[in-house]
Amino acid sequence: MSEHRVNRRGLLSEQVQDALRARIVRGELAPGVQLSEQSLSEEMAISRTPVREALIRLAEEGLVVIYPQFGSFVAPIAVDAVREAQFIREHLECAIIRDTARLIDAAGLATLQADLADQRRVIDAGDPTAFYALDETMHARFGEIAGHPRAWKVVQQSKVHMDRVRHLSVRVRAHATLLLEQHHRIVDALAAGDPDQAEAALRKHLREVLTTIEVMGLQAQPPGPPPRLRRRPA
Repeated sequence: MSEHRVNRRGLLSEQVQDALRARIVRGELAPGVQLSEQSLSEEMAISRTPVREALIRLAEEGLVVIYPQFGSFVAPIAVDAVREAQFIREHLECAIIRDTARLIDAAGLATLQADLADQRRVIDAGDPTAFYALDETMHARFGEIAGHPRAWKVVQQSKVHMDRVRHLSVRVRAHATLLLEQHHRIVDALAAGDPDQAEAALRKHLREVLTTIEVMGLQAQPPGPPPRLRRRPA
C-alpha cells in the first residue's frame, strides 16, 4: 500500500514538473517570477510536497532557481545552455535532413507542403502558439521521413532552454514570417533531392536562434540572488 502511495506521489510530482516546465518554456511564467509552493498547491488542488519535489527537479534542469530563505524563482534564460542546445540540434538535424533529401517521396513532399500552407494560415491569423506547434511538427516529419524518429526525440530533450527563446521570437510576426520563408527553402531543396542544399538551408535556419539572442539582448546572468533579493549590508 505504501509503495503504491509513493508511486502515485512520484507520478504527481512529475505531472507538476511537466506542467510548470511547459509554462516556463512558453513564457507564461517569466524569468524572475516567484513560484510559491503554497499558491501553486492551491491552484493545482494538491499538497505542497509534489510541488516542492517538482521545483527541485526543475532547478536541476536550470529552469528554476531556489534561494534558501528567499524562495523559488523562474530562472533567467540560460544563454550558454541555449547555445549548447543549438549546437546539438544543428549537428543532429543536419545529419537527419541529408537522409530526408535522399528518401523523401511524393507523399512526404505533399505533407510538408501542406504543413507550409498551415503555417502561413496561422501566421496570417496571428496565432504564434499554433505556428510554434506546426514548426515542431515539420521538424519531426523530417526525422520520420529520414527513418530517424528517435533522433528527433533526442533533439527535443536537449532544447528546452532554446525553446524559451523560440517561444518569445515567434510572437513577432516578422520573425515568424522569416522562419516560414526558411522552411520553404528547406522544402524546396528536399523537393529537388539535393542533400547539400537541404543541409545548408537547414543550418542557416537553425542558427537563427543565435541571432535572436543578440537581437533580444540576452546575456549570461551573474550567479547569486536577483538584486532585489540580496540582503543589504548591516
